[in-house]
Amino acid sequence: MVVNYIQMSATGRVVSILSGVAVFVIMLVLKIALQYALVAGVIGWLIAALVFLKKDSGDKVIVDSSTRSEIENTIKTGRRLTAGMRQAVRKLSQVEITQEVEDLCRIAESMFELLRKDPNDLRIVKQFITYYLEPTHKIIVKYVELATTRPMPADAVETLERTEKSLKSIRATFLQQKERMLTNDVMDLDTEIKVFETLSGNYSPVQKDKDKTSQTQSGI
Repeated sequence: MVVNYIQMSATGRVVSILSGVAVFVIMLVLKIALQYALVAGVIGWLIAALVFLKKDSGDKVIVDSSTRSEIENTIKTGRRLTAGMRQAVRKLSQVEITQEVEDLCRIAESMFELLRKDPNDLRIVKQFITYYLEPTHKIIVKYVELATTRPMPADAVETLERTEKSLKSIRATFLQQKERMLTNDVMDLDTEIKVFETLSGNYSPVQKDKDKTSQTQSGI
């Protein structure tokens, strides 16, 4: 449910939160006990969320007017780059380098799968492809060309070693970009829960005042 809620459109999230708050307020107006009003509010929020989840699952417009085809094209571009990297390192005899490049490809492709689950990450993935994956693809292709050139240029060994050392830094950067996607999802959900709690909390004094008034009228 949490994962699906993260995937919901921004409109669906806002409406579901407002629905929960509306139910909560109505319960207070009807002089329902605070704890029961909170429970009703949460239930109202969940029902609205489920309705929008079902609606969003069949909606062609996903987020910020982006279409499913745009997301698929972005993923295709990324996979074309990872496929090119894999094809390039097949010419190498160094197993360790091949494995490191394969690891980079898997991290990138795991980000593409996350994008499918949460279209809100489209901007992050596009930036990742432009600023990180494309340059890495060029580095790997150039590395392979230089490593397989015979006779090898005199200064090639130093360049190759520097490139090999950079692969670990590149891997760390890829993981940081993936973490951005995961952190973005968590922050979105945390923010919306805090909004619900804040809005609900703002109405708590209303109930307390009513309770005090009732107690006063009862002579307590």
